[in-house]
Amino acid sequence: MQHLNKQLRGRELGLTYTYRKGRLDIQFLDTDNVFLLSWEKKGNQVTITSSHSSSLPRKRVEVLRKISSESKVRNISIHAKDRLLRIDFSHSDQLILGFYPGANNVYYLSAGSLQDSFLKQDELPPISDSWLAPMDKLPTSIPGTGITHSQLMAAKNGLSADWENNSIIFAPAENTSEMNISEFTIDVLKHANRPKETTAASLRKTARTVLKRWKSKAGKIESELVEARTWPDLKQKLQALQIGLAMGMSSTDGLLTIPAELSATEQDLTIQVEDDVPLNQAIESTAKKIRKYQGKLDHLEDVLVTVHGDIQALEQLLDNPEDKQVLNFLQEHGESLDRAGKQQVDRKPYKKYQSPGGFDILVGRSSQDNDALTFKVANKNDWWFHARKVRGSHVILRTGSQAPQHIDIIAAAEHAARNSQAKHSGVVVVQYCQRKHLSKPKGAHPGTVLVHQEQSITINLD
Repeated sequence: MQHLNKQLRGRELGLTYTYRKGRLDIQFLDTDNVFLLSWEKKGNQVTITSSHSSSLPRKRVEVLRKISSESKVRNISIHAKDRLLRIDFSHSDQLILGFYPGANNVYYLSAGSLQDSFLKQDELPPISDSWLAPMDKLPTSIPGTGITHSQLMAAKNGLSADWENNSIIFAPAENTSEMNISEFTIDVLKHANRPKETTAASLRKTARTVLKRWKSKAGKIESELVEARTWPDLKQKLQALQIGLAMGMSSTDGLLTIPAELSATEQDLTIQVEDDVPLNQAIESTAKKIRKYQGKLDHLEDVLVTVHGDIQALEQLLDNPEDKQVLNFLQEHGESLDRAGKQQVDRKPYKKYQSPGGFDILVGRSSQDNDALTFKVANKNDWWFHARKVRGSHVILRTGSQAPQHIDIIAAAEHAARNSQAKHSGVVVVQYCQRKHLSKPKGAHPGTVLVHQEQSITINLD
C-alpha cells in the first residue's frame, strides 16, 4: 500500500480501458511517465498488477467514462476486513477495486454514491468504514504481510511464487517462473485464508439478481396496465366506428369524422382509421382489443400487487443477517438453488416414476420446475395433474398419442396428492386434464396455470 501511494499520489488519471474479457487497465500520468494498474478477473480469482510502462493495444474499449476529467490521486487505502482497494481522487471521486467473492468488480463512486462499474451493473455490497492508513500494518487475511524493505530490495534480482505454501520467494527459485518487481502480482484468492462468507456472498448476489428481475417484471406489468386502462377510449372509438358504418360514412386521409349530433360526446369526434381496412373489420378488431384489455386488467392488477409484495419481502430479507431465510424464500418462489445458495446446473426439473401401465410419471421439484415441466417438457397430449386449491407439484403422465388406463390416472393422481400441501389431510381432490387444455396467465408467478377442461379424481392417501 505504501508502494502504491508513493507511485500514484499526485498523478493524473489517464485512460481506463479494456481489451480482453474481465480485464481493466487504468493509466496514471505524471509528465511523460505512465504508471499502469491492471485489474483482472479470471473465474473466481482476481489479480492486481502494476507496471511502470504502458503500450496501448490497438483494439481497446474505453470504460468508466463518467469519472471527472483531470482527476488526480489523493490517497490509496486498503480495507481492513474485506479485500478492497480504494483510490481517492479529487472532485470527491473514488475507485473501489474489489477482489473477494461478492465484489469481484471495479466500482466508480462520486460523493459516496455508486455511478458506474466495470463489469455488469451489480450493486456495491455494503462496506464498513474500516480503511487502513498507508502506514498501518496489513491484516493476516491479506497476502503479503510481513514483507520487509530488505526483501523488496532483494526482489530486484527476481522473485517467484510458491503457491503450494501460499508464499512469495524473494529470489530466483528453481523450477518456478521468475517475475520482475515491476510486474509484482498479488493473487488474492490463492492463499489459505479464503473468506468464510463466500456462500453468503454468492447467495446474496443471487438474491440481488432475482430482485432486479422482479423489478423489471413489475415495470413491464405496469406498462401493460397503462395500455389496458385505455379500453374506455377504445370503446368511444368503437361507438364512432359503428355509427360511421351504420350511416355509410367513409374515411378521408385516414380520418373518420362523426358530427356532433351523432357523437356521444355531443361534439365533433374525429378518429383515425386505416384506409385499406373496411369499417366492419376495424369494428371487429377494436372490440376484440377491448375484451382483451378488460379481461386482463383485474388479473394484472392482482399480479402486480403480488410482485410488489415479493419485492418488498425480499428487500427486507436482504437487510436481515439470516441467510437461511433468504434461501428458503428464493426456493419457495421457484429459484433452483442448492443448500449453499448456488444455482443448480445440469439438473432435470422433475423426478421420474413409472405407472402400472408402463408410462412415465414426471413430478415437478419446485414452482420454477413446474413451469418448465408443464410448458417445456410435456407434450400437448400428455396428462397434467395437480391437487386442487392447494400448492403442490405439477405431475405429468407421459402417454404421447396413447390413451391411459384408469389405473395409470390413479397412480399419477396419487403422486400429485402426496407432493402437495394437502398430503396430511387423508383425502385429496386432484384435478387433471390434457396439457393442451392449459394456459399460463401473462406475468403470473411460476407454477400458475389456467385449466380450461378440468376433470377430477378423489385420492384417499390413508
